[in-house]
Amino acid sequence: MAKMTQEEKDSFDKLYQYIKKEIFEYNEQSLPKYMVLRLKGLAEGKFIANNNTKLMGKYTYQQILFTFKINKLKIKEIINSSNFKGEQHKFNTIMLIIEKDINDVVARLNQKVQSEKKLENIDLKNITHEGAEYKNKSSKQLNSELNDLW
Repeated sequence: MAKMTQEEKDSFDKLYQYIKKEIFEYNEQSLPKYMVLRLKGLAEGKFIANNNTKLMGKYTYQQILFTFKINKLKIKEIINSSNFKGEQHKFNTIMLIIEKDINDVVARLNQKVQSEKKLENIDLKNITHEGAEYKNKSSKQLNSELNDLW
């Protein structure tokens, strides 16, 4: 694992705090080292952070955070409805959900970036709008003989 930049540290801290407070609902407790290593390993496309294995992929901590946020309801439902042997078993189950959906989330984020680039490249200088004048298609012509009735 390479040294983290300050931006990566801040991004990892947001992810860590989200999991700690929103998923596990911890106040004073910290997440175990195993969970931290699993999160750092996921960023490298591995099961767990380990310098002895090669890099299998690259995800940002922000992409991982978005994946957690998108799957929060599913994760909470599984946490509340299942019996787990321990905290590690619970976290491994959560990570199964995240690992399954992270590529879809990354694809959607990339698609969003591509759409924004296309919007920036659209030339709107040739499009002018001077307004439209309302014209009634049918004009009501009253029969002059009917004027006497009113």
